[in-house]
Amino acid sequence: MYLYEHDEEVSRDEIELINGIILDRYSAPVKGEDGKAFGRIWSFRDITESKQAITEINRARSEAEKANHAKSEFLSRMSHELRTPMNSILGFAQLMDMGVLETSHKKAVNHILNSGRHLLDLINEVLDISSIEAGKISLSLEAVQPKGIILELIDIVQPNLSKLNLIATLIDSPDNQLFVKADIQRLKQVLLNLINNAVKYNTEKGNIVVSIEQKAKDYNGINWLRISISDNGKGISAENIEHLFLPFERMGAEKTETEGTGLGLTIVKKIMDAMGGKIGVYSTKGEGSTFWIELPQCESQFDVNKNQLNKSDQKLSIKQISSTILYIEDNKSNIELVEQILLNERPGIRLISNIIGSETVNLALEYNPDLILLDINLPDINGAEVLELLQTNEKTSKIPVIIVSADAMPKQIQKFMDAGAKNYLTKPFEIEMLLKEIDECILNKGEK
Repeated sequence: MYLYEHDEEVSRDEIELINGIILDRYSAPVKGEDGKAFGRIWSFRDITESKQAITEINRARSEAEKANHAKSEFLSRMSHELRTPMNSILGFAQLMDMGVLETSHKKAVNHILNSGRHLLDLINEVLDISSIEAGKISLSLEAVQPKGIILELIDIVQPNLSKLNLIATLIDSPDNQLFVKADIQRLKQVLLNLINNAVKYNTEKGNIVVSIEQKAKDYNGINWLRISISDNGKGISAENIEHLFLPFERMGAEKTETEGTGLGLTIVKKIMDAMGGKIGVYSTKGEGSTFWIELPQCESQFDVNKNQLNKSDQKLSIKQISSTILYIEDNKSNIELVEQILLNERPGIRLISNIIGSETVNLALEYNPDLILLDINLPDINGAEVLELLQTNEKTSKIPVIIVSADAMPKQIQKFMDAGAKNYLTKPFEIEMLLKEIDECILNKGEK
């Protein structure tokens, strides 16, 4: 009967009966010896279940899309609401740290910075797992020397080490001078997570040993550099090791009082995969654990150090350059923070600020700034509209615009970069990063 399905003369339709049964109906002509049709033959097939299954799949897909949209909206709002106050906390703490302080005050400011950045890391973990799972992770691979990062991170976790009478050391080795190809911020994130875990799951008066070791070339001719973090804590049972890198699984899956989201190692694994690296662990129950990562080794670049010296010379000359920046921002503390940064670090720059987005073009025409810093959430119109207004005006379209926002969602960042923003800085921003962007615009102005 179904041999007729692909015949050009075959007709097909669906019939929905009153009792909810859906039939797939086919008909084909019946021909005599002379080739003329003298009737039709009909066939029916009950497709009720398959139709219901398709309807259920479409319904589930629609609900999943709505849930995903709601999650994105929630994460975007959470990112903005949490990062906005963090910008003032970390920003002013950085300014204090850059000034001259008494030893006790310097120590207190360092605690504020370390704790604030730790809180920011927790915020980022939730956002990271969402963006990484969506396949959206931005990397800037460069030559990085792990030694300096490790020593910096050991210093960051020192207060926690002191509380538990732990000792963390980096083993001295010629391999400590080697470089790897990595994203420096992501590598810091990975190592900080692993070192924090070594602290959390260690025993009192225990040891944390970090080592750097060059591995032999693999069959592709790549030299790998292995960084190992070892502790002498409780260890992990063999049956639990395979679950370590799954979301919301705690180390060893034991029920402990140790705080954590259960996302850290999942993010670490995904970041290492994205950087083209490897990660592994070996552990003995009751004796401790060693987590290791491997990254491709690369040449240490003398030019990197040379460029840093050149940048230091440039900073001296930049302080002598007169320039104007327009800052569109509705948060008073953020405006005061940028004012203070420029007053201390770039006194030749005049800052014009305003909270109304629709006035941006007129202000740009009046003051002719070398750079516009633009927040997204403004009282009258959205930052996307402001950027469009600037770019559609012939006299303001060439002014570089840097978005400074607490919304750190990758989709949002990509939207503004595609729309023509020079860069997108997320609050709380690092002062050095902001100054770097400002300096580039000033230097470009000087070259014109």
